[in-house]
Amino acid sequence: MAARTGDLARRVAHRRRELHLSYDEVARRAEMHADYVEYLEHAPFVALGPGALQRLASALETTVDDLRGGTVDRPPGPGRAGPHPHLDVLSREECEAHLAGGGVGRFVFISSDWPVALPVNFRFLDGDVVFRTRTEGLLAAAAGTHVGFEVDHIDDAMSEGWSVLIGGLVRLVDDSHELEQIAALGVEPWPGGRREAVMRIETEAITGRRIRQRTKSAGEVGGDG
Repeated sequence: MAARTGDLARRVAHRRRELHLSYDEVARRAEMHADYVEYLEHAPFVALGPGALQRLASALETTVDDLRGGTVDRPPGPGRAGPHPHLDVLSREECEAHLAGGGVGRFVFISSDWPVALPVNFRFLDGDVVFRTRTEGLLAAAAGTHVGFEVDHIDDAMSEGWSVLIGGLVRLVDDSHELEQIAALGVEPWPGGRREAVMRIETEAITGRRIRQRTKSAGEVGGDG
């Protein structure tokens, strides 16, 4: 089946930037011409055969299904544990490194009679999480309460991943200097619309976990022999 390259182009470009690869590097890995790789990222439509699509996916360290968007409607992590899983506790510095680039996380708060977790686009500022929301919305109503904030990433192919959890007091930002500082971060909520309230979670606790696959030790290689 030919890939829909309008979507494919965006996924290829995003993944290449994510890996910090040049057109030449992707082309060399995929056995393609660099000009063609650049063309793929901008073409409104092009039919890629299964062989070329597989080489491109391998070059970008992902899968054909991911490039086609076939996993968009599925939650991450449906696979099994890897052969040598190891659970690490992350230091505060490691947790903050995962949050530094911003992205999408889950804002966890109490609404009515039960906890609610909603995804928001966030940035990380001086150890705190900041995001925008609707002035009269459900999230803004949580101002002045203790909340949680969770961010994670799952690598299905490697059976690895990490998660970071923050706890703290959330407040509505009203200081003009602070608002200018946050505006400079470019927080852009995916839902769009007027989201003029700026929320800041003042971090009181931060913890993290990471699942990685251990490399076999020399004594383990080759079995009991």
